[in-house]
Amino acid sequence: MRVLRDRQDCIGATQSFLPTAQHSLDSLSLGKLWDEWQIQCLMLVSFGLQVFLFLAAGMRRRSTSHKLVSLLWLAYLSADSVAIFVLGHLALHANRPEHRLLFFWAPFVLLHLGGQDTMTAFSMQDNDLWRRHLLGLVTQVAAAGYVVSRTSWPDRRLLSAMVLMFLSGCFKYAERTLCLYRASQKRINQYSLARLSNYAMVLVADGDSNKHYQDMLAERFMYMVNAVSRRYGASRISLVSDTPTNDYLISQTKHQDIPSLLQGFKSNEDRYRVYNYVSAKVVHVYERLYTKAPIRFVYIEYLSKILSDVLGNNDWSSLQCGLSVHSVGSLLCMLLLLFPLLLCTLLLLFPLLSISTALVLFKVAENGQLYSQADVTVSYILLIGAIILEVSSLFISILPCVSSTDIFQCATKQWSEMLGQYNMTTSLTRQKDTTCIMSFVHQKIGKYLVDDSISHIPITEDLKRFVLDKLLDFGTREQDWNFASSHGKLALGKWRDRHTDSVSTRLETPLSTVINDLVLPTSVLILHIATDILYFQDNKSISSHQQTMMKKSTELSNYIMYLVFKCRVMLTANTEILHNNAHMEMKALLAKRVNLGEKEAIIQAFEANKEGHGTHREQATQMQLLKNTWKAITSPLLPRAFDVAQEIIDMHRDEADCWDLVSAVWVEMLYYIVPRCGGAFHSQQLTTGGEFITHVLYLMPLLGPFLPPPSA
Repeated sequence: MRVLRDRQDCIGATQSFLPTAQHSLDSLSLGKLWDEWQIQCLMLVSFGLQVFLFLAAGMRRRSTSHKLVSLLWLAYLSADSVAIFVLGHLALHANRPEHRLLFFWAPFVLLHLGGQDTMTAFSMQDNDLWRRHLLGLVTQVAAAGYVVSRTSWPDRRLLSAMVLMFLSGCFKYAERTLCLYRASQKRINQYSLARLSNYAMVLVADGDSNKHYQDMLAERFMYMVNAVSRRYGASRISLVSDTPTNDYLISQTKHQDIPSLLQGFKSNEDRYRVYNYVSAKVVHVYERLYTKAPIRFVYIEYLSKILSDVLGNNDWSSLQCGLSVHSVGSLLCMLLLLFPLLLCTLLLLFPLLSISTALVLFKVAENGQLYSQADVTVSYILLIGAIILEVSSLFISILPCVSSTDIFQCATKQWSEMLGQYNMTTSLTRQKDTTCIMSFVHQKIGKYLVDDSISHIPITEDLKRFVLDKLLDFGTREQDWNFASSHGKLALGKWRDRHTDSVSTRLETPLSTVINDLVLPTSVLILHIATDILYFQDNKSISSHQQTMMKKSTELSNYIMYLVFKCRVMLTANTEILHNNAHMEMKALLAKRVNLGEKEAIIQAFEANKEGHGTHREQATQMQLLKNTWKAITSPLLPRAFDVAQEIIDMHRDEADCWDLVSAVWVEMLYYIVPRCGGAFHSQQLTTGGEFITHVLYLMPLLGPFLPPPSA
């Protein structure tokens, strides 16, 4: 019995060991399979990342989606990492006789490191790292050269195909490095300084304006109305510089002629098409910073210029006659004319021609050879895929240059056409779902990645027309051309001039103090809260026009709050602390009225504030705290906002159009911020859907001398 029991124990132990052994064998099989085919898989992954970058890179200038930006960021970083990883392991795994074609794949790694024409950099910081990419060009080319030198290459046709792919990969990698260098912040600053210096020197040298410039300006206004723009302009980089200047043509035109030109422009029913013109220009700036389009454009521009010179040469017929009599001199002249043409064509088509030739050579070389069928298939995928990507890139680059209509003007959207919104009150009253586990995780972790207080709304045609028409109104009066030097003072003064009988006669009121004496972020914060209070009032009795102006005012209020306190435009440490304190004040105010909605809570707080109204508005002494003292950081902000709201409500009670005033103040604040955002802000926002304020910045110097001097 004991022997039988020992035998049963032995059988049980063996049975329990079998699953573990089987699991170990499966693990060994998977590990061996991965070790054998990892290079093939990684090469296909690297090619797939290139396809994704080519297809999705252009979407980011038309989308504000954080998911798309995150995917592009991961793909952009992973593409280089995977390619370098593959190149480093090719030397270890390519010496197997059954995988001799792996040597042929080393040049494809260089081709992938060269990136796609639609995306050379993810952000401006990548452009500033052009030296790192230059070092990578040298080291990766050396590594690829080491890999391909490890075999004797008995088949000369395959060797020729490898050499062509190697040269094409080096060419694409060098193109990317050159684009990064040309778009680096240092180069942009150098260009901006040189342009500013030349701008000042030319203005001094030209002296008085003449009729010629007026005609040129009128012609440009016609182009803008018809939304016709050149592929690239002379000021393509000044948009993202820190020293935006007025347009040279505007500066050379007689100032007394500009109002009449703008008056004619304003009377044109198609004037709003100017946004299409500006959008196309902004797209060109995006291409200059983040794609290979500028290099392609240089090739195409030189090619078209040489073609026009050759075909339009009066001596062309004589050169042909010279050839008929075997004139050596005429032959040399023709060669001199054709050499630049052939050189530009070769530079433009070299990657496509070399990859296509390599495909033909590989097709001939692999017939009858004992290569792994899987390796042959992967090689065909890489070759044909590279040709398709190159043809698509050339099509995108050449079509806008040969077509009479810019390809981007045919697109439904040239940018996201979304308006960022940040409302402090709404962000505090938004209900958050805590029942879902994903919502809980998002609240604990996602808040550090995505700001829930920011939203985006489609920008309406009414708002775009309102901003343009206000700009033209200022432009038709020369005395108003300094509107970008104040943030509401001009609007308040004009409103008071129109309503002298219905406004307070005091020189200094809460509203005038906020507009005239406070820094912009503080003014924005106070007026934003006051605008919310006005919005929550009973607006059923106001006219449809006032409802439209109310909607525009709230949209501009939330947009400027988003620019200042979320994008940190003109934000200082003091005003950021002031915003945080106001945020806590508002949070405490709403907590006391937890059973009420957003509207009811704000209205009750505003009504309660009226009881102690005189204690904190005696000759605006409390408002003075916000000017120059440290007490401004800790003094309550809501009472000041209530004072401003009450003053505007009093204006409305006197039957004055208060929403016209509020909207005029907000749009003037927008004009004030436009030239002061800084080039870094505009260049970064181009990669996340674009900003409306960037388009306004391009629009202002095209219509008049509206930008303040660089010293301001």
